[in-house]
Amino acid sequence: MKHVTLLFALLATASVASEYVVGYGDTLSDISVHYYGTWEKWEDILMANPDLRGAEYLVPGMVLQIPNVTGTPEGLSSSSRYVTEIPAGAVLIRSSEPILSRIQRESAGFVSYSNLDYEGHVLSTNAEEDGMYRHLTALPGDIIELDFGADQGVEAGRVYHILRECEEVEDPETGNKGNIIRVAGVCQIESTTPSTSIAKVQHCYLSIVEGDMLVPYHAAGDIRVQNEPGVDRGLLWVLGFRDPDRTCAYTYDVVYLSAGSSQGINPGDVFTAYTPSEQVRDFTDELLFTAEIPIAEVVVLTTEARSCAAMIVSSRTADLIEVGDKLYLSRSQVD
Repeated sequence: MKHVTLLFALLATASVASEYVVGYGDTLSDISVHYYGTWEKWEDILMANPDLRGAEYLVPGMVLQIPNVTGTPEGLSSSSRYVTEIPAGAVLIRSSEPILSRIQRESAGFVSYSNLDYEGHVLSTNAEEDGMYRHLTALPGDIIELDFGADQGVEAGRVYHILRECEEVEDPETGNKGNIIRVAGVCQIESTTPSTSIAKVQHCYLSIVEGDMLVPYHAAGDIRVQNEPGVDRGLLWVLGFRDPDRTCAYTYDVVYLSAGSSQGINPGDVFTAYTPSEQVRDFTDELLFTAEIPIAEVVVLTTEARSCAAMIVSSRTADLIEVGDKLYLSRSQVD
């Protein structure tokens, strides 16, 4: 396979504090906050990496030199180089493009083949003052009541993901049946009683309803990128979509796939989706199978044991991804 070689000049001097491998969604401001506690040092990082033309040119897999700055770094020289090999035809997404942002990963949802381990449910979506019109759903800024409280160890300030169990799906290969679990939103506890809690909705991806489940909030981790050709992970299938109203998926939509961490799938793995082969008759009336045509590439956002959520990052044809389409690994990000 041909490769495109990207060279990134790095700086190796006494003023360099460490190296950082750029992941999806990273910005120089975020990296500055991580190392210095303030976004204001992003220009110092930019100056320490002269091959980086601007803040908007970060590419996943790039290695940055992080200067040990008190002001503008001085005496830097390019004495070493870092080489990243990317398969020809690979889709390169600039890191600063937010399509794989933390919010996208935290709201991706998943497919569950077993009962969820949740802490409680939404008891009421209208926990404001007495006499108000009863709302059947809650949106950002609304107050909701939960059916667990101080006796279960809940404290003010804790943050929870709000989940909803949705339609059933079936793995075409194994026949296993599970349910799509969608992330309805995020809430933060404001007060508790022994058996209930009051929380404010912070983010909302679906209108929150009574009976939605609560699990502790966990921030999404970074997706590390190597852009190397991957080993075979086997065949995957599209099980469903994050958007419950979709019958097919577009670029930047999230889809659920039929394999996960137990099959070696990792966040950052890239898969190519293909149209299914069809049986047709040729001019001699002989039965033939049509070719499988690549239609899109997807990047894995999150994984469960037997499923994963992935975002469509490029389309190759006018065809759209549908439930039952098959995918093969294009390149693995962590091998």
